[in-house]
Amino acid sequence: MTKLDHGELRVEVPVGFLLSEEQELSVSVDRPGGDPLPIRLRLIPARPSVVPDTDYASERTPLSIGWPSRRGSELQDDGYHGFDVGGGD
Repeated sequence: MTKLDHGELRVEVPVGFLLSEEQELSVSVDRPGGDPLPIRLRLIPARPSVVPDTDYASERTPLSIGWPSRRGSELQDDGYHGFDVGGGD
């Protein structure tokens, strides 16, 4: 995000996890036929995810519910051939 305040360009730069804390730095860019352009860069690190103080390793695993199975007769008489008959549109 950029913002121009009183002749100074302010730029917010997300840097992910490259930095652990926010930092600011100023640079100046020469402009032909004009005063130098002051730029203030604000380097913003990613926020760490909040992890609750719960010990998940000690909790019980939920029960696993299996997929329902089909009877053999349903598999054999599903209306499709068991081989490629070719053809198409």
